[in-house]
Amino acid sequence: MGDVPELLLARIWHAQWLTDRLRTLSGESVRVVFRGVWTHGLGPDFAGACLDVDGALVEGDVEVHRHSSAWYAHGHDRDPAYDAVVLHVVLDDDLGVPVRRRDGRPIPCLLLRPYLLGSLDAFDPSPELRPLGAIGFAHCAPDVARTRPDLIARTWELAGDARLAARVATIAQALSGRPPAQVLYALLLDALGYSRNRDGMRAVGERLPLDQLDARLSAQAPAERQLRAAGLLLGVAGFLPLSPREADAAGITPAEVLGVEQRWRVHGAAWHQISLPPTTWSLTRQRPAAHPLRRLLAMASLLARLQVGLLEDLCALVTEVDPYRVLLEWLAAGNPWLGRGHAHEIVVNVVVPFTLAYAGEHDEEGLAAAAGRLWDRLPAGAGNAEARRTAEQICGPYPVRVRSARAAQGLLHIRRTGCAAMRCFECPVARLALRLGDPAGPDLPAPASAG
Repeated sequence: MGDVPELLLARIWHAQWLTDRLRTLSGESVRVVFRGVWTHGLGPDFAGACLDVDGALVEGDVEVHRHSSAWYAHGHDRDPAYDAVVLHVVLDDDLGVPVRRRDGRPIPCLLLRPYLLGSLDAFDPSPELRPLGAIGFAHCAPDVARTRPDLIARTWELAGDARLAARVATIAQALSGRPPAQVLYALLLDALGYSRNRDGMRAVGERLPLDQLDARLSAQAPAERQLRAAGLLLGVAGFLPLSPREADAAGITPAEVLGVEQRWRVHGAAWHQISLPPTTWSLTRQRPAAHPLRRLLAMASLLARLQVGLLEDLCALVTEVDPYRVLLEWLAAGNPWLGRGHAHEIVVNVVVPFTLAYAGEHDEEGLAAAAGRLWDRLPAGAGNAEARRTAEQICGPYPVRVRSARAAQGLLHIRRTGCAAMRCFECPVARLALRLGDPAGPDLPAPASAG
């Protein structure tokens, strides 16, 4: 076989078309407990693997290459997305020594060729094998999805309530030691950063606290507030001065660039020595809409349009007659850097848990009730790939519609507490399947409101 495509090697690892008694090039024994989930090439090839290495369980990611040297050729040694890689799987070793992660740690290398069940040309995966990207080797509860989809949906919503409760508890802990508005500001920045740039967004919020930012925005017209907020946020983030390419990615005109940079020079002197280095941000394979420049500008736009203050405006909107609609407008209307889909995710992951935690800390029963009603009525939104894969893993050929944000969040909860941790028999879906097989087993409780 000529040039071997890495996708073929990924399929071989996914199928575990390998003999047993694997050993790394350094001599460690390897037993694959769970081969991980293929990531479609977004970061390490297989995420969430579990391996027995010399008798010790090791959890992390697996990267697959044709040659060992591809690790360095692809820049993985400098990419924080590869910090959790615990096994380097290669067809051929052309280095002679293990590659190293960004932290300098060597990664055990498994050479595939000696352990293949046959020649590469002979690889023919079973038609029963789940496709690349599937979580498990078999569906979890297809019969339940076929006969009682209502119970599957209820299970997802209850799991969503559990995820929300954990989130509320985490935010309540943060509120016990920090001003509520600063906690909200940090949560919004975190949500805007996605998983790859959350550390950078967190650092911006710590270096540029909301009260200091507000002090430079107060008593200004909205247009001036926008320029000042953008200048301070982008300056602290280390993006100023902007290159023409960055300005294009941010979607701002040359005149706006000049205005933003001028406000940073005049109003950002206190932060000029503590701005973040460029290496803070992960921009590899970054979608233009998710570029941190655009996300910081989205925050600047929101701050520029506040009527009273971040905390006050948010709490007032949650108690409106149609809070979901007005919250989406508050976040996305007139904000070209934030789409309604991402605004929906912010309502789900920030607005509801924050207001529940804040209302609980301050005994505001009306606000808590309003946030609970909002949670009960939130639509599912577009969802994400992780939730869709989890639903497919559970239901197989009998898909159950994800009707609410509660259910979508429940799928994420099941994925992260059950599937990723391989705690299948503690999963509520598994318990449901077992209960339906026992006529004397207890039924699930009715869904409880988050409020």
